[in-house]
Amino acid sequence: MLSRALRASSFRALRPASRAFSTTPSARKVYENVDASTFQSRVLSPSAADAETPVLVDFFATWCQPCKLLSPALKKVASNPQVVGGKEVDLVTIDVDQHQDIAQQFKVSAMPTVIAMKNGKVLDGFVGMLPEKKVIEFVQNLK
Repeated sequence: MLSRALRASSFRALRPASRAFSTTPSARKVYENVDASTFQSRVLSPSAADAETPVLVDFFATWCQPCKLLSPALKKVASNPQVVGGKEVDLVTIDVDQHQDIAQQFKVSAMPTVIAMKNGKVLDGFVGMLPEKKVIEFVQNLK
């Protein structure tokens, strides 16, 4: 009588090997509520591998209702490049109440504020709530 483990492994051997191949862009990274050192290393002084990938910096507050509404759209474009025509972006979120120094550095005076950066330089940005369609257009227009 064969043991259960032996029988299960023999059936796995009979299955044809499968390969995973995808031509779609890979999902990028979402860094939530980062600290100053992560902000410095990913946004202001990115590594050579990350330098050409735009980063959306989302300045938010936990008490801000529009921030809570905007967050899912930002996460969607960062985690699913097909949504924005294959354009890859990372997302970094900053809680302005916890990191006032970073918010002041970028002159954030209202929430939500989103700034697009690449290789440490500001590309574009917007203040306030945008519908998902407008967020997608914003990302597609980044150079």
